[in-house]
Amino acid sequence: MTLTQRKKPRQTPPSDSNSGEPGSDVVEEKEVLKEEVQRLKRKAEKRPLFRSGRFLFPLGIIFGILLGFAFIEPQDIQDIHAQMAVLMNEYDINLPQLPDFDFSRLETEWSRLRGSIPEVWKFNNDGREFQVGEQMKERGLSAKHPVILIPGIISTGLESWTTTPEYRTFFREKLWGGFNMLSQVTFNKEKWIQAMMLDPVTGLDPPGIKIRAAQGIDAASSFIQGYWIWSKIVENLAVVNYDTNNLYLAPYDWRLSYYNLEERDGYFSKLKRTIESFKERHDSKVVLAAHSMGSTVMLYL
Repeated sequence: MTLTQRKKPRQTPPSDSNSGEPGSDVVEEKEVLKEEVQRLKRKAEKRPLFRSGRFLFPLGIIFGILLGFAFIEPQDIQDIHAQMAVLMNEYDINLPQLPDFDFSRLETEWSRLRGSIPEVWKFNNDGREFQVGEQMKERGLSAKHPVILIPGIISTGLESWTTTPEYRTFFREKLWGGFNMLSQVTFNKEKWIQAMMLDPVTGLDPPGIKIRAAQGIDAASSFIQGYWIWSKIVENLAVVNYDTNNLYLAPYDWRLSYYNLEERDGYFSKLKRTIESFKERHDSKVVLAAHSMGSTVMLYL
């Protein structure tokens, strides 16, 4: 077989027909950018007032105030005062001593003012939340089987039982759920994270910190004011004669593994005794209503 050498194609030098003066392209690009900037400025000047930041920013503030006014309940006013005191103490904010103010009077006036708002503007308390229960009652339905509600992941509020000096301001305060959580995350983030963390080795409480699940129906009724979880279900069950004698919400610390949930809190033992107590007292089967992670918690039982 004869080997032949392949000839490389001859390369032609680039043509100089498109070359201009040195730096001409840079000057041309600058002119284009300058014209574009001028065009955008003219466009911004012609923008309507309702699309400008001078209009939208105050509008957002007003809307936020109205939304907060719609969702804040009278009983939350006392909490706002306490949270402001904690915040000023945390950041060493010293204000002139003001005369004592009767917040009970403010709560009364707030209730009176909310009572004068037309029903259609009340987002969270206009009576519509009981419609399903009313329809059930009209059909002749009534409470028969005891009901146990098992909430889902992150649904249960967590509160602090820590008494060490650096965490005493958190005592019996909700560190998960409610406006107190939002204020702590915003203004006291590092300490809040330390309080919420578990021991990375044992998976239980770190030394000197104790967080427990809030108890009662309110433990998972709402995450924050206006963001309900189980509250609507509880309200409609109440219409057909459910109450704390035949309705139980089984909150748990969703941070823990199932083994540690029983090891530390005896959660499954307590839940089992509650089911047996309902069965014995009402002589009827017990209904377990679980959601999300609560479904696997129920199966672990």
